[in-house]
Amino acid sequence: MRHCEFSTGAFVEPITVWEPPHRLAFDVTQSPPSMQEWSFYAKLEPPHLEHAFRSVRGEFRRVPLPGGRTRLEGSTWYELDMGPVAYWRIVCDSIVQRIHRRVLEHVAALSEAG
Repeated sequence: MRHCEFSTGAFVEPITVWEPPHRLAFDVTQSPPSMQEWSFYAKLEPPHLEHAFRSVRGEFRRVPLPGGRTRLEGSTWYELDMGPVAYWRIVCDSIVQRIHRRVLEHVAALSEAG
């Protein structure tokens, strides 16, 4: 089981494939709200954001490279239910790529530290 902490809460991610040291795949069974509204009201939960972006599953792959190097790849599958989809797909892809970069840089820092 993986738990991925975000500022709005935790994703719960049961591991579906574990092939050390090459592949780790997981489903997303619980996810926090996509965003928190800034408001004077105590807890605002706009229905139009409830299922607008839903992460479905993810995967990390370790790919051996020449010279003893390694590339770590990450993929996320998600559903988008907010229009116009063509616009929001670009925005969501950009956000997911930034999350991937942050996670992969963290893993690289840990790996290179020994």
